[in-house]
Amino acid sequence: MATLIQLIPEASRVRTVASVSVFGVPWPIHKLAAVVVGFVAAGLAFWFTGSGNAAMWASAAAVVVVWWGGYRIGGSRWDDGERDFIAEHRSHC
Repeated sequence: MATLIQLIPEASRVRTVASVSVFGVPWPIHKLAAVVVGFVAAGLAFWFTGSGNAAMWASAAAVVVVWWGGYRIGGSRWDDGERDFIAEHRSHC
């Protein structure tokens, strides 16, 4: 039995993502920026409104926008799990 695996050129390209070391673990810069922006947004929202709910919603919205914006701009996934390792090192028989 034979299996045909066709690679789509758009999906098979790999781009490196700029990263920074956080406690020895490489993190993509857009994720670190999302965490920082979330803290700043929470602080500002709490300062202006005095409401913990507003601070939570502001930080959540800011984190999602920066996180997914960086993901879309970077154009590649940060996924070095077991599935990717197996896909890259499978035998081509």
